[in-house]
Amino acid sequence: MASSRLNKGLLICILFAVVPGCGSKAQDQSAAVATQADSAAQTSSFASKGIDPATYAGRFQIKLTKEVPLRDIPVPFTVYGGLEESSPTRLRLRAFMDLRGLQEKAPQILTGPLEESCNRQIYLEVRDVTAIGETVKVEGSARAQFTRCKRNEEPGIRYFGATVDAIAVAKAEVKGQCLTFSIESVDLSPRGFIGGVSNLFGLTNRINDAVLEKGGEFLAANPVCPPLPSEFAVLDPIYESGGTREIAPGGMGAAVVGSADVSAETIVEVLAGLKDLGVLEFAE
Repeated sequence: MASSRLNKGLLICILFAVVPGCGSKAQDQSAAVATQADSAAQTSSFASKGIDPATYAGRFQIKLTKEVPLRDIPVPFTVYGGLEESSPTRLRLRAFMDLRGLQEKAPQILTGPLEESCNRQIYLEVRDVTAIGETVKVEGSARAQFTRCKRNEEPGIRYFGATVDAIAVAKAEVKGQCLTFSIESVDLSPRGFIGGVSNLFGLTNRINDAVLEKGGEFLAANPVCPPLPSEFAVLDPIYESGGTREIAPGGMGAAVVGSADVSAETIVEVLAGLKDLGVLEFAE
């Protein structure tokens, strides 16, 4: 058992010593690792950001900042993690992701064509994203145009168009090593006389179905994965539970709980990767 703990302690110290150079500034290195003895100082620093330290509590703590591209737009993520022993070959991982960078860029990422078929074109404009408890509220509008299809399957004559204000509620759940968002509900408010006509002919429901279907497809194809340096992919983290969480007031975050492999074979592979990076030197 003592040998197992030594292996885990060795792996954690090596991992945390390298992680800051993979995503955050070098001067953050001294703050990346925290044992229980000095966790109080870290707690006050993290709490000032509105994040509850209990969501990532552990014997060792880490902070990692990295940019991840979504629709070719760089989005900053900050992950606060806590690690502790789970079994002789696995570490328990608790992590909290600060997604306020994604929240800020969401209108830019999500605004655009939602559907462009020959008989229906829907353009989505997102104005604001707000976290509420364990859900995320997305406010914006949808502009729909209904056309007749040409023989070559291109849009033809337009026979109706309408703009509706939209409020969608989304949640995230753990799938594999990522958080996948899904739309829980959509509330549409047609504008003016044309909006009333679209209600009368059932076109509002068609817009609603399109937002649920196409918006859901986009979110499913663009999960949010906690950034992990490629050198440590061998740790094979398994996330068991988690979802979106509000960072007061209205800020978007996410909590995940899982574990990572720290068997002797894994440690050897990590050390070999660090050697290739030039971080560690071994005697030949």
